[in-house]
Amino acid sequence: METSRVIASVPGSGGSRKRWKYLDNVLSRTGPFTDETFVPGPETIQALERNKILGAGGLGCEILKNLALSGFKDIHVIDMGMLVPLVIYNLDTQLPEDTIDLSNLNRQFLFREADIGKPKAVVAANFVEKRVKGVKITPYYGAIQDKDEDYYMQFQQVICGLDSIEARRWINATLVNMVDPSNIESLKPLIDGGTEGK
Repeated sequence: METSRVIASVPGSGGSRKRWKYLDNVLSRTGPFTDETFVPGPETIQALERNKILGAGGLGCEILKNLALSGFKDIHVIDMGMLVPLVIYNLDTQLPEDTIDLSNLNRQFLFREADIGKPKAVVAANFVEKRVKGVKITPYYGAIQDKDEDYYMQFQQVICGLDSIEARRWINATLVNMVDPSNIESLKPLIDGGTEGK
């Protein structure tokens, strides 16, 4: 099928995918090293539009920006890998600890001085949505463990930009446990771009 016809037939594109024509060209045809199970066309292009990002720090900001600029339309981002105990007004509670700090501003370009103290996922999502037309970013400020398997099952792939080894192990184990050999849709690729930190 001719590439321009494939691109025009992507639902919701309205033929307005000029910005992503090179990406669409790659996804609309096979090549000499293409896996035999790869099926080029509008379904493949659409399938890559729903992603989950874990982490909205230094690496997460880059991932979020790059996915949005590459044509991914529906992105969910969680930031704050783990819960920490915190006592407020003599009430024991669990609250996420990671918000934008002054030290983040020199390496996390989506944040400004006015954002200090705010959740990274929320600020990063708002920043990118304002600058990239057509992208929908759903932020979640909390622990990745707050979400169950049904939540992670809705995504095509999970991309990590985590610096917590414990959080990286948890998401890896969760995605592995979700796999049902009789259901190919239960296999969720994990792209781990995390760094070793806390």
